[in-house]
Amino acid sequence: MSPLLPASSNPTPFTQTPPVSSLAHPPSRHHQSKAQDLRAQKHRLTFMHPLQVRMLSLVLSYTTMIALLLAVPVFRPFMQALDNPALSWQERAAVATDLLNLHARYWPWALGAGSLLVLHCLHSLRMVHRIAGPLDRFKQLYQEIGEGNLSRRAILRPHDYLTPEADLLNRMTAQLQARVSATKQAQTTLALDVERLKETVARERNPIFTTLVQQTEQDLASLKESLDWFKTHTG
Repeated sequence: MSPLLPASSNPTPFTQTPPVSSLAHPPSRHHQSKAQDLRAQKHRLTFMHPLQVRMLSLVLSYTTMIALLLAVPVFRPFMQALDNPALSWQERAAVATDLLNLHARYWPWALGAGSLLVLHCLHSLRMVHRIAGPLDRFKQLYQEIGEGNLSRRAILRPHDYLTPEADLLNRMTAQLQARVSATKQAQTTLALDVERLKETVARERNPIFTTLVQQTEQDLASLKESLDWFKTHTG
């Protein structure tokens, strides 16, 4: 019989069942943090990066200039002929007919070229997005590493570019994390050794050794404070 329940010959059955969510194991902080990071990363990588805007602006600008450079030498002779007062009206009518025929052939071509330009812009947007997304992720990772967080990694999408650079960055962060973790462990071991040395010096009652031990403890405390600034574990 549980000590929390009153003693009774006919105990009232406990009919309230706990919710299903309480029976299941709650997700760990690591999985919650990872899921939040993935959602935040997906949200961040869907907006227009300044690099994408710049590249699209360049593509549109150069394409427009090429279209104008092609149109001017094609239409300019006809426009000059129409403005030539030395031509008779029959010759001008013939020039106007040729100009209309050229318009009938030119604008379908221009429409097709415009459609191709739209496809080119969409493809360029997709290509640049595969570069801008990793660059944005690298920027965030650099900030976190600068703040001492060595547990984060660059996670790219399946078709993103700069995958080798992401692997090198993750390898560098993993090596730093391993070195700092090993230094933390060595600092803990050294602190235990200093504690045992302190007990020995206390029995000897040597003021010189006592001063050295106190100075070593201060140095270890400063070292521990510097190492604790680094985050080497998730969660």
